Amino acid sequence: MKALFLTVLIFTTAFLLYDRFATPVGKRVVFENPPLELPEDSEPGARSVYRTPAHRVTQDSPPPTPTITNSDGFVPPQIESLETLTKNWTLIPTQAFPRQVKLSKPVQFRMAAGTSTLPAGSDAFALSAQSNVLLVAPTQSSQARGQIFVHDTDLPVQVRESYERWRRGRIEMAQAAWKKRQASPTSSAAMVSMPGAVEPTGAPKRNADGSYDLLLASMKSGQVTDIKLNKIQRWGTAQQRTIDNQPTWAVSVFYETMAFCGPIDAEAQAQVREGKIVRWIYPGSGEPVP
Repeated sequence: MKALFLTVLIFTTAFLLYDRFATPVGKRVVFENPPLELPEDSEPGARSVYRTPAHRVTQDSPPPTPTITNSDGFVPPQIESLETLTKNWTLIPTQAFPRQVKLSKPVQFRMAAGTSTLPAGSDAFALSAQSNVLLVAPTQSSQARGQIFVHDTDLPVQVRESYERWRRGRIEMAQAAWKKRQASPTSSAAMVSMPGAVEPTGAPKRNADGSYDLLLASMKSGQVTDIKLNKIQRWGTAQQRTIDNQPTWAVSVFYETMAFCGPIDAEAQAQVREGKIVRWIYPGSGEPVP
């Protein structure tokens, strides 16, 4: 009997040591995973009941962005891959939520009254994302919460479809603007040069409603296509700066535009020099505005 007890004790100790130190996180039997730090806006009391799935990042092969020159001379703009924009699915914009997703693995939901489980193949609502983990609810109005990896749902498929539509749209807009400039090079040149629309200081004249005729003419002529007149939220004040080692007036335009995840607020900056708009850029990145 003593030998049997020692044998059982040895096997039990070995199992506990293996479960604690050798078993991957998320598959342990005795030693559970540590709590996941949830977003600050989670329901009160939620932090103590959720457990984090094992960390996993899946990298998809990004679709190629056209870089060749078309036969007509148009060069498509360089557009970052979806993996770059989402930092390999660890930073999904808040505009992507809430949305209905399909689960490819079961999810356990917790609430004050107890727990429930939705099986694989069920629909749930993704409310937010932290790293590559989604916070989900059985329905959009439910107080129950669960967690699942981004790639254990069809969210990447949905977002990629939106990204492809957005990417094609940006290329089409850039091509349409290019064709317009090619068809009317004279009017295009006149569009960016309006001496009467600037002050003696070189700053663009501002209208009573805050707009600028020089910038409006630029938009209407197709010099910039991402800014729609009916989506402009407000106009910034012209600021004198030194750009390209030359005195330049910079004017911001705040507007709503479409991104791969849905509508977002954006800022574009027109740079004015000698009565002309020399370029439009995104002030945060310095990239040209299509």
